[in-house]
Amino acid sequence: MDGPLDIFPSSILHRSTVAVIYDAYSSAWQMLFLLLREAMENEYFAVISNYSVPLRSLISRFQSVGVDAEDALIDDKLAIIDVFGSRYSPLRPKIRNVFYLDRVEPETINPKVDMIYCGPLRERLKSDRAVRMVYTLDGAAMMLGEEQTLKLLNQTIAHKSVRFPESSLFLALNADMVSRRFAAWVSNVSDYVILAKSWIREDHVKELLYFIKAPYADFEPGVYSLRVSAGKKKITLERLSAPEPGSSAEE
Repeated sequence: MDGPLDIFPSSILHRSTVAVIYDAYSSAWQMLFLLLREAMENEYFAVISNYSVPLRSLISRFQSVGVDAEDALIDDKLAIIDVFGSRYSPLRPKIRNVFYLDRVEPETINPKVDMIYCGPLRERLKSDRAVRMVYTLDGAAMMLGEEQTLKLLNQTIAHKSVRFPESSLFLALNADMVSRRFAAWVSNVSDYVILAKSWIREDHVKELLYFIKAPYADFEPGVYSLRVSAGKKKITLERLSAPEPGSSAEE
């Protein structure tokens, strides 16, 4: 069996918008953290805009894929823009490369994030070895509303193409938390789309991964079984034959 980093092309870390769309019980969110781990191991600088969880919970998600996020922050390999903490927490611990916003409002959030990108993070982001992640888009939608979040996402992607054309943008989305229209738009604006579906059985959780969109001529959609395991790979994938028309993945 292969890991995600064996399956997906290295170009996924370069000049791309990559969406991983999953459901409430999926483990596929870990794939983005594995991609960030790979990026940092290859001397890319990573920035996360956190809309979904307390800072300690975000650090724990890194730990689940073998990354000490606190060391990465101190070593200038990682930065976190903690929108969740800015909105909901009265305590804002001073940690190197963790940034907060004074207020979180749809009308001003992108300019405030841009001030961080173009201020303290400018030198590290203007190289071709930088990746950014929104964790998560559904968290942003819950905080700001779906319409506002889609407008902000469009602005972010347009801004990236001008200011940071060599960087990649990773988008995490729990589709069970948003409308189909929202998920469809995220898929539309992304260069790569990876979709995960899970089913709970009496004795196990079954999960399939669909690699459904990529911007190269010889791309063929693929279906993989996904398993979470211990060790460095964390997630293992096995290529499955394409399902017959009309068949159900739940069978």
